Amino acid sequence: MKTQAVTIQIFGRTLKFNCPVDEVDALNSAAKDLDSRLSSLREKSPQIGSEQLIMTAALNISYELTLEKEKSEEFSNRLKMLQQLLDSALNTSN
Repeated sequence: MKTQAVTIQIFGRTLKFNCPVDEVDALNSAAKDLDSRLSSLREKSPQIGSEQLIMTAALNISYELTLEKEKSEEFSNRLKMLQQLLDSALNTSN
């Protein structure tokens, strides 16, 4: 897999990563999102240290990811149930 060196700015810091070429845009987008979240937290709580802001942002992102996983699992379960209902309906009509 071909990689590319990528430089991003997060919370006033410059970071360099090697990233698969086809994921560079996603990395840049994620970096901008994180930087925006950190800046927003800093505006709301200027007295809090950088480390705590970073941990708060990480916890918020993890919480959002957990909710999305739960929604995805629920959606998958509903699809399975609908597939079973369709299979059942098709089998009874035969």
